[in-house]
Amino acid sequence: MPEVDAIVVGAGLSGLQAALDLQKAGRSFLVLEARDRVGGKTRSVQRPDGKGVQELGAAWVNDTNQSLVWSYCQQFGLTSVVQNINGSVACEDEEGNCHLFPFGEMPRFEAQDVENAVALRDSVEAASLDPATFKQPQRQRLDDLTFEQYCRTLGAGDLALKTARLWTRGTLGHDPSDISALAFLEIARGGLGIVNLRYDGKEGAQHLRLREGTSAIATGMAALLPLDTVKLDHPVTSVTQHSSGAYTVTTEAKNTFTAQKVILTIPSPAYKSMTFTPPLHPWKQSFTQSARYGTYVKYICLFESPWWRSVGACGLVQSFRGPINHCRDTSVDMDDNYALTCFVAAGPGRRWLALNEEARKKELLGQLGRLFGVEKERVEAEFQGAMVSEWHEDPWAGWGCPFAVPPSSGILGMWEDGEAVKSKGNDLYFVGTEFVDDWRGYMEGALRSGKRGAEQALSDWEEAKRL
Repeated sequence: MPEVDAIVVGAGLSGLQAALDLQKAGRSFLVLEARDRVGGKTRSVQRPDGKGVQELGAAWVNDTNQSLVWSYCQQFGLTSVVQNINGSVACEDEEGNCHLFPFGEMPRFEAQDVENAVALRDSVEAASLDPATFKQPQRQRLDDLTFEQYCRTLGAGDLALKTARLWTRGTLGHDPSDISALAFLEIARGGLGIVNLRYDGKEGAQHLRLREGTSAIATGMAALLPLDTVKLDHPVTSVTQHSSGAYTVTTEAKNTFTAQKVILTIPSPAYKSMTFTPPLHPWKQSFTQSARYGTYVKYICLFESPWWRSVGACGLVQSFRGPINHCRDTSVDMDDNYALTCFVAAGPGRRWLALNEEARKKELLGQLGRLFGVEKERVEAEFQGAMVSEWHEDPWAGWGCPFAVPPSSGILGMWEDGEAVKSKGNDLYFVGTEFVDDWRGYMEGALRSGKRGAEQALSDWEEAKRL
């Protein structure tokens, strides 16, 4: 007989949510986590100087259309910090020319270029919110096009294409030529449209942060589970189904656990580190083998004071040149925790990663000075150190962040809308922030996916009772 009803592989937000729902239904379970902590791609780290935490992983929530994550913030008494949007946005063109423009407006480029970029944004917005976009045969056609090709069919000129590049680099670390139009439109749809996905104001995807750090959500969730149900330092290497239908899950240390069902919450690239007997469905194999991360690094600059505000800037940055693709003020003023979180992405990010540590720091601080029109000497004097994400070195994350997508290859378009997200293999259930239609890539998406996986498993148990 199996030891437990279900094994959940991974103690990120999706895995913890699945476990909580299994617990509520009275099912026995174990959660096997490869790391020495819960939380997956949430990782809140104390500043070296003790002035609060910064997020090396997931950072933003909101209190309106992200109901699950916000309910946990309330349940655990976490303190929300409103994302700063007071002031101007810094913009840099490909030649390195910089200017400031008011938040909520467009950069100060030629009028016809701005009009073209707005037209592209509005077209992508409309397509992402139109259900017909995601139905066949349009679905397959969009998956056979790169997002760059799609933008060109919408009449995108040079500036509009560079703007689209900001979107895809900022969301995935990929250029528009690296991913399919369908893949990006699905992400935009899940965030309630491209405008909301990029918005830092009320109801936007980047509206709120947490003073205590987003890791507090995972630790709070884990505390709701019996202590012996979450096993850390248990990386899973194989999942084997027996003729009886039960599964044996084996860890790196050769520990084995048996269950009726297995809920997998790991990122797609991490599936390559596991052996499945029998093999996964060919479609799932194709997806997990082809899904790939872009180059995406957080370089958090810690400062003595929020010097960028002295020039009327809110800390939001967008650059067509790089290596910083975009940047946000991630300060918590009540803790004297002043920081700019810089996102280094795609080709410029790869070139930057080839530099030594000192050269990386110098280049980013120099770019921040140019963007805000502040002398580099002042920026360097204010600089207190950096905190850098290392997801590309993390095998349990699948060597990347924030989430993986397949290239423009027709894989997503093979299925009807929603089928790939809900697919399962016998009593194997696939969940995680990339396996959800709503808020894909966000903490809310991870929670919704975990809930959906548990619901599938519980529904299958009920169906088996009726047979």
